[in-house]
Amino acid sequence: MVAVLIAVPAFGQELTSDITGTVTNGAGTPVSGATVSVTYTPTDTTVTRTTSSNGRYNAGGLKPGGPYEVSVQSSAYSSETTAGITLIVGDTKRLNFILESIDEVVVVASAGTALDTGYGFGTALTADDIEKNASVNRDLKDFIRLNPMVSLDDAEDNYEAISIAGAHPRTNDLRVDGTSFNDDFGLNDNGYPAQRSPISLNAIEQLSVKVAPASVEYSGFRGGVIEVITKSGTNEFTGELFSYDRGDSLMGDESNGDEYDFDLEDTSEGFAFGGPIIKDKAFFYVTYEEASINKPITHGPQGSGLPNIQGITVAEVDQIRNITIDKYGFDPLGYTSSNQSEQEFITARFDINITDNHRLTLNHKEVESSKLNGANSSYGTFSFSSAEYQKGENTETDGFLLVSNWSDDLISEISYSTKTQKTSQMSPVGQNLPSFEIDNCGAAGISCELGPDIFRSANALDTENTFFKAKLTYYDDNHKWTAGYEMKEWDIYNVFIVAQNGSYSFDGISGYESQNATSFFHNNSRDLTEAGGAAIFKYDLTSMYIQDEIELSDKLNVLVGLRYDQFDSDDSPSLNQGFVDAYGFANGGIAGTDLLNYRFSFEYEIDDVSSLKGLYGTFSSKLPTVWISNAYTNDGVRIAAYNGANSPGCDPTTGVTSTMPACVGEAIQNAPLTDAVINFIAPSFEWPETKTLNLTYDRQIGDWMMTATYLHSDQEEALYKIIDGSPLSGDQPLTPTLKAPDGRPIYNQTGGRGTYKGGLYNQGGGEREVISVAFSRYFNDGDSSLSLGYTNQNINELSGMASTTANSSYGKYAASDFNNRTAGRSIYETEHRFFATLSSTHYFFGADKPTTFNLFFERKSGLPGTYTWDTFERSPSRYQTRAFGYENNLNDDSAHLLYIPTGLTDPNVCWGSCSGAPDLVVANQVIDLLHHQLDLAKYGGQILPTGVFEYPWQTTLDLKITQILPGFRANDEFVISLGIENLLNLIDSNKGEIRYGSYTGTVDVLDMQMSDDFTKYIYPNSRGGADLAFRFNPNNPQEIRKSAVNSIWRAQLGFTYKFSL
Repeated sequence: MVAVLIAVPAFGQELTSDITGTVTNGAGTPVSGATVSVTYTPTDTTVTRTTSSNGRYNAGGLKPGGPYEVSVQSSAYSSETTAGITLIVGDTKRLNFILESIDEVVVVASAGTALDTGYGFGTALTADDIEKNASVNRDLKDFIRLNPMVSLDDAEDNYEAISIAGAHPRTNDLRVDGTSFNDDFGLNDNGYPAQRSPISLNAIEQLSVKVAPASVEYSGFRGGVIEVITKSGTNEFTGELFSYDRGDSLMGDESNGDEYDFDLEDTSEGFAFGGPIIKDKAFFYVTYEEASINKPITHGPQGSGLPNIQGITVAEVDQIRNITIDKYGFDPLGYTSSNQSEQEFITARFDINITDNHRLTLNHKEVESSKLNGANSSYGTFSFSSAEYQKGENTETDGFLLVSNWSDDLISEISYSTKTQKTSQMSPVGQNLPSFEIDNCGAAGISCELGPDIFRSANALDTENTFFKAKLTYYDDNHKWTAGYEMKEWDIYNVFIVAQNGSYSFDGISGYESQNATSFFHNNSRDLTEAGGAAIFKYDLTSMYIQDEIELSDKLNVLVGLRYDQFDSDDSPSLNQGFVDAYGFANGGIAGTDLLNYRFSFEYEIDDVSSLKGLYGTFSSKLPTVWISNAYTNDGVRIAAYNGANSPGCDPTTGVTSTMPACVGEAIQNAPLTDAVINFIAPSFEWPETKTLNLTYDRQIGDWMMTATYLHSDQEEALYKIIDGSPLSGDQPLTPTLKAPDGRPIYNQTGGRGTYKGGLYNQGGGEREVISVAFSRYFNDGDSSLSLGYTNQNINELSGMASTTANSSYGKYAASDFNNRTAGRSIYETEHRFFATLSSTHYFFGADKPTTFNLFFERKSGLPGTYTWDTFERSPSRYQTRAFGYENNLNDDSAHLLYIPTGLTDPNVCWGSCSGAPDLVVANQVIDLLHHQLDLAKYGGQILPTGVFEYPWQTTLDLKITQILPGFRANDEFVISLGIENLLNLIDSNKGEIRYGSYTGTVDVLDMQMSDDFTKYIYPNSRGGADLAFRFNPNNPQEIRKSAVNSIWRAQLGFTYKFSL
């Protein structure tokens, strides 16, 4: 059965597990010289220990999983064995033996483990649990969500990100067999190194989630650690063939009055096989799976027949397409009606018992995926197929682990791994074409995009990571000493040139047909090649740690540890002398930043039915590598922004074709060193850390296990600041003295689009507080289990890490002063989460044909959102009065928090204009909108805080039925499974609706404008009423979207044939 509610600070290791304990007689006297044998039964591998003078034994460096048998032999007592023990990676399992007489032995396990969890706060599932738990998408997320601290965000179908304890999804650490399996560069919101789950579920022996592990071996995360251990071969040849179907014949067609007719194909097939190479000595296990998904696009033009209509007709799409072919010489490809993605998994594991004391594990894993991105998803922006891109990712890892028992008390572990990841992003029409945007496109006046996305015009990424670890464990009576050394290196090749082939804006379809653009934007390397803009660099992390786990008594264990991390690099960004001359310091990279982490943890058995555990310590945070890479990519030496002043007479906006005029290249080559985006890592930057307190109380109440957990974290955050819009003190930007009517500062960026200077800094002030209470029990003679609970989050952070580029990371997350952020309600806070799981096994068809039912229920509050100004402005002369002084690359995300007028007589506001009588029509419209429709009157006279509203609550009910039947031969099995996602919609088509909002949590409401003396906000009337933000819809003021696919029921039918030879 699945034990999903666990609460002990982890005394953990990353790759192995321990069994420890004491052997005493009935009088409590230690039994010395007894032989304790620990046997991993699948391979008949035995580790033997002799109890010390105080009756203690320690067996470390064990393979996670099981089952294990532990037997005790003594000349003065009878031999006895306890079996069926499963070890979790990083677990210290305590088994104490009390030998009463020659005829009696009593095995006493640690108190407080009624559900046999036996490790740190988190969740643990075995391969059997994974097979039976509710899942339709075959994704790790379906099992990670069983942890009370986990919440999946509100994203569209199968791209939900994993937030652990309210932290950003990119700050989790996913490890497979001890090897990092993250999207280290940080391009994927889900944190995976692939578009979907990065490993076949059939390859998993064990999956665990740890939120606050005490061991100093764990570092480099803020949310939690997700650990996967893959299956290994045994002394028996075993295998399985499997196939799963999740197509449109297994899904609903109606949600709350909306009818759908999806054309969806979604299948997975594969096999697994393992066994002995040399019996008792060497073993192998391999898994292969391929998945293919052809899912519908949910948005399209009027007349397309797609579920959600956009503000453009098929006839207008055809008109623009024909103009592009005739005038610009390429086909923009119309609109897309389906989205094809594919994924392939390969895992191979080899285990070798070199001797009784030395064990070697070899691993290879590969995941290859491709997915169409950029498809239409909103009413107000229509993307032609040429503006979409196919994202391909290929990740390979190889590694080994050598565990050596040098004596009963000394164990060493040496591991080494490599990971390579190649990422491609390609438009269907190639990369060598310009990007076009048509404003006021069609009768509805929306925005149309065609040609390659500006961020895909020159985009190539290859990364290679290497990791080495050496660790010693020494048992000294009641002390367990651990010391280790680690080295991790990142080797990066990254090309990222925005709009290398030019980006043009046009006013309306007629303006597009005239080939006269309203604006032009372009970057390129100074030698006008893609390779000339490549960032090639390495950086590394060196770590050393030591810790002592002390068993002070039978009731109290404590752990103390220290870890030292140092980040460094022999590579530096190209020195930009123009930057040095302007700002007084070099545009630096990552070098010489370090930190010292400490941990203190305890585990106290209060009495026979209750225990208290605690952790206090610091953890280094995880940053997306792209934030490091930005300093090497955007140094201003290799890449420059187009400025017509650098090529007098050049006018790329007239007579536009698909080829830029030669003078554009001349302007790039002539550009000063400061005519470019320049990113840097500030000289004062220090790697951010999180300080965490975790307390957990367990109590057995009759048949129920109650777990109450409290987590509090104070966190530093890495965030971007700009330095070209205000004075400096050293490398620190000062707050401008010029103020807006509400007191927020006004910056003074005067450069053209794409010339900001942004650096990576660190700042404290974030805070996370999570409380969870849960109850679990077994019943039906252990064949059934029930868990239910509630989690509350109160999360405040500075920056949401909402993007990868410096400008988007700076400007997408709402604030009133982006350079001097204050902590506000996080966009990842799930304030309320109720959850329950029910698993029950029955034997309707016989003892060898079990039927298991598994239900997962969740009801949670929506993520927070807030309202902002529309600050989009391209004219440098109006940056201060319409965008608080930020240039277009920083103002186009429109994330400046709104000022809420007190009423018609607010002294900070002009209605219509600041000359003449106030425009009462505008005044009443704005006041009605802000005070009444959006219910913001209580914030009158203030800058709006973040998180003033929540997106809709969501309710989930999923079912999995698993039936095991006899196979064609003895001991073979058929496993038939039926998973149903969104069972509520199957029961009632009006239920189970999934609605969500923008991933940034912002909705821009009104155009921002100030008077020339900056003393008044102006609410203009240039469009026959208050100037609402371009994208704002008063009928849907929170821009709530409905997930068509997630709002209908969907089933997965699976067939697996298990066999042994």
